[in-house]
Amino acid sequence: MAKGIFDDLKKAQPKNHFTIGINDDVTHTSLAYDPEFSTEDAKTVRALFYGLGSDGTVGANKNSIKIIGQETEFYAQGYFVYDSKKSGSVTTSHLRFGPDPILSTYLISKANFVACHQFQFLERMDILEAAAPGAVFSAELAVWGRMRSGAICRRRRRRRFSKRRFSST
Repeated sequence: MAKGIFDDLKKAQPKNHFTIGINDDVTHTSLAYDPEFSTEDAKTVRALFYGLGSDGTVGANKNSIKIIGQETEFYAQGYFVYDSKKSGSVTTSHLRFGPDPILSTYLISKANFVACHQFQFLERMDILEAAAPGAVFSAELAVWGRMRSGAICRRRRRRRFSKRRFSST
């Protein structure tokens, strides 16, 4: 979105007052922006892991990113979203690693690896929304089998899933 602001400033008559990120159909002050624009290095691995509080996903990912950062030549970054007071809530782990220093915000918007550790998340949330084209989707075998059979995915999500090009692990 910030790029949209800078693009507008390059115009001969940039807007003096504006909104960004919403379609302002009242005052018509919205700036256009490219939602696909990214400053991420293509060599950086961007991974999202969805788990359930107290299932071990966050702990395993904290250990993994620590090992990658300390025991390999890669730079690493991990950010964990969870409710520390309640087990059973949704946890999201945002992990990045790559050969160059990571100069990104914490949250990943386009992941090239997405993992789902709880099949019920596929019905409650659109976890594939943050997957980049060609991303790897990893799920427990039971989750993957149910997705393939359509047992747990609504028709809209099945269609969206089938239109994207995923590889499974």
